[in-house]
Amino acid sequence: MAFEQLTERERQVFLSIVQTFIESAEPVGSRYLSKYTDLNLSPATIRNVMMDLEEKGFLAQPHTSAGRVPTDSGYRLYVDGMMENAHLTPAEKKQVYEQLALFTRDLDDIVEHASMVLSDISQQLGVVLAPRFQKGKIEKIELVPLADDKVLFVLSITAGLVKTVIVEINPDIPASVIGAVSQLLNERLYGLSVGELFVDFDERFRDLDEKIKSVLQTLKGKTEKLVTCETSADIYMAGTRTMLKHPEYASREKVGAILDLIDRRDILMRVLSEHSQDGVSIVIGEENREELMKHCSVITTTYHVQDTEGTIGIIGPTRMPYEKIIGLVKFMSETLGYLIGR
Repeated sequence: MAFEQLTERERQVFLSIVQTFIESAEPVGSRYLSKYTDLNLSPATIRNVMMDLEEKGFLAQPHTSAGRVPTDSGYRLYVDGMMENAHLTPAEKKQVYEQLALFTRDLDDIVEHASMVLSDISQQLGVVLAPRFQKGKIEKIELVPLADDKVLFVLSITAGLVKTVIVEINPDIPASVIGAVSQLLNERLYGLSVGELFVDFDERFRDLDEKIKSVLQTLKGKTEKLVTCETSADIYMAGTRTMLKHPEYASREKVGAILDLIDRRDILMRVLSEHSQDGVSIVIGEENREELMKHCSVITTTYHVQDTEGTIGIIGPTRMPYEKIIGLVKFMSETLGYLIGR
């Protein structure tokens, strides 16, 4: 059901309940709405509208005589109805930019700090997934001798990102062969994506002599998984303590569930990757497939650095200030991509 399909009175009462509950974390009663909002409706009229909204599945009553709270379906209705209007104020945009601009020298620093800024402004768990290295285009490959039996494999992509791996080689291989291998790698692999690096690798070099092919096979065997796979080091989180201050996590059971989730970086990486898209993705409560996230909302979007992309996200209870947070991830996406690219 679309937000526009509610009657005008239903929309006004519904928005008042959602916004009041987000701020107070307390069930919202008809007397409160009648007295402290601009609805200009009697408590009896508001109660009737509440009952209609409850029948439609958008509100719930935690217990008899309590006020109402939004359901997951109610939050979905609310979010879909205000998505286009979500934005940060100029002062909040300035705060985000100034904090991130301090950490533009190193990719790890700025990505880690981005998760802190997300958490500070949203008061939720800020999560950032570093740019997907394997989607970047190969710009340069270097083999730097470290010792007779070791070389440093340096892979640079067009977004300015670099991965390095130390590889043990046969100590009898002369430096001239290492130089020739480096030149061949650049000639035949330049412009491919990192994900394509080892596709048809043997075929690309089958015309070479056995000594060079032996070095290439060694490099392939030692670097394939390290270069093309994402690891838990690629995800940055901040704000665990801040998140746990919300009343939703007052019980030991719910605290345990959140701590279990934070420990499972593999789940977080999969969730962020699954919901990665150019627009803002919002998954609310029971919409989450992961059991550990059934009581959470996850708001994510991508940021771009030339031909690579990363993901930023905010995780928190379903009761969160969606409008502000949607605006935050939108602006953070633009700013992060710009600063890293610069």
